[in-house]
Amino acid sequence: MALSKTELQNELWRRGILTWKMHVIQKEMYELYLKAPANGTLVWLLSRQTGKSYALAMMALMECIQKPNSIVKLVTDTKLHVQTIFEPIFRELLEDCPDDVKPNYIPTKFIYEFQNGSQIQMAGTDAGNCERLRGQKSNLILVDEAGSCTKLDYNVMSILLPTTTHTGGKLILASTPPEEPDHDFVQFIEKADQENCLTKKTLFDNPLLTDKQKADIEARYFGGRNNSQFRREYMVELIRDERRSVLPEFDDELIAKVVREFPKPPHYTPYVSMDLGFKDFTVVLFGYYDFKADKIIIEDEIAIRGNELKLPTFTANILAKEEKLWLNIYTNEQIKPELRVSDIDYLVINEINRLSYGQLNFQAIKKESGYKLPLINQLRVQLQQEKIIISPKCEVLTRHLKNARWKDASAKDDFARSPDDGHYDAVDALLYLVKSVNYNKNPFPKNYNGNGDSTFHANGQYGYKPKNTGTTPIEIYQSIFGIKKKKI
Repeated sequence: MALSKTELQNELWRRGILTWKMHVIQKEMYELYLKAPANGTLVWLLSRQTGKSYALAMMALMECIQKPNSIVKLVTDTKLHVQTIFEPIFRELLEDCPDDVKPNYIPTKFIYEFQNGSQIQMAGTDAGNCERLRGQKSNLILVDEAGSCTKLDYNVMSILLPTTTHTGGKLILASTPPEEPDHDFVQFIEKADQENCLTKKTLFDNPLLTDKQKADIEARYFGGRNNSQFRREYMVELIRDERRSVLPEFDDELIAKVVREFPKPPHYTPYVSMDLGFKDFTVVLFGYYDFKADKIIIEDEIAIRGNELKLPTFTANILAKEEKLWLNIYTNEQIKPELRVSDIDYLVINEINRLSYGQLNFQAIKKESGYKLPLINQLRVQLQQEKIIISPKCEVLTRHLKNARWKDASAKDDFARSPDDGHYDAVDALLYLVKSVNYNKNPFPKNYNGNGDSTFHANGQYGYKPKNTGTTPIEIYQSIFGIKKKKI
C-alpha cells in the first residue's frame, strides 16, 4: 500500500530519522559524528550561514527520539541566544513532527521533554548559566558558537565532559574561529587538528548560497579575501595576533611552499638538534645543509611526550634515524653528523652518550641573554625566503611552527604553553639547528663534477647524471680498493 508524503514523514519522525531535512554539508557532519569513537570530540569550523545551528538541533532531536531516556546537553554562548536562536529553530523543525513524538518545551528551564523519557537541556555559558547542566549522565554534548563561549575550557572539561564518562557520549564543538587568538577554543582546535578530528567548511562550500550570493558577500569586505574579518568568518581561518604569534608568516600559504619533499644532493652536511621537554615534548630534528641550494632541509623528527620518554629506546631510535637517513652513495658508509646540539641538560646528554657507547655526543647549545628573539627573526626570514624546507613527515614541527605563541607579547623571550602542544619544543629544536649550521662549509670536493653534472637548477632539482666512462660498478670498486682484475 502506497503511503502519502505526510505518512512517510511521520514514520521517519517516529524512527528519529531527520537526514531528509539536511543539506549535503549537514549530512557530512552527521556522518562524521556517527563514525566518531565513544567519548570522541569533534570540532567543526564552519562558515557563517552554513546551517550549523540547524544541524546541531536536528542531531539533538534524532538522539533523543532514537534513544529513550537519553539526555542531550546543548550549549551556546549566551542565555539570550538560547531564546533567540535555538527556540525558533526547534519550533520550525518541529512543525511537521507528529504529536505522539513531539516534545514538550519548558521555557523556564530551557528543557525539551520527550514522551520516551529523553531530554534536551539547554544553557548559555554567560553568567555561570552552564552550571545548571552539571550532573546527570548525557549521551551527547553540543556546543554552538564555541569561539564566543565564556570560560569554554572550564565549562567543557569540568561541567560537561564528566557527564559522558559512563555513557560513551560524544562532544561536538561548532563555531567560526574566535576573534581572540588566546580564546580557549583555540586549544580545542589545535587538539582536533592533531587528532584528525577537525572539519573546515568555508563560504565556498556552502550549498545554500548561489555563486552570486557568495561573490556579493566577499565584495562587502574591503580587500575581499584578504580582509581579516572575511578570512575568519567565511574562510574559517585562525587569524593570529601578530603581537603574540611567534611566526606570523607561517600560514597555510607558506606551509604549502616549504613543507614538501626535496631532492637530496650527492654531498651535504647533516645536523641533529634536540630540545628536552620532560613536562612537554622532547623533540629531535634531523636535517642537513645543502650548500649549493643554500637551504636547510629538515628530513625527519622524533617527538615524544615527556612522560613517555624512555632513554634507552630514545637513544636507539636516534641512532636508527641517523643510519637510515645519511648514507654515502659512493662508499655505502654512514655519514656522521657535523654536529649534534641540545639544550642544556648535562645529566641527560651524558646518559645518552653512555647508552649509545659514545656514538651520540650532543653539545649543549650556548644561550646568551636575549638569544631567542634574534634567532626567531632569522628563522622567519629564512622560512619566508624558502631557505628552510621541511619534510611532510615532520608533523609536530609544522604544527608547532604554525601555532607557537609568545607568553608575553612585550618581552618575547619565552613561548606560551599549550595544553596539547606543550612548550612548542620543536621550534626551539629548529632554532638550535639553525644556530649551529656552518653555512661556509662546502661538502663538495674541489673541482667536483661527480662524474657528471651535479648543478642545482632553479626548479629545485639536481641534474646529476653519472658520466658514461665505460667502466662497470665492479670495476669502480676494484679501483677504489686497489683490487686488480684477474687475468683469465
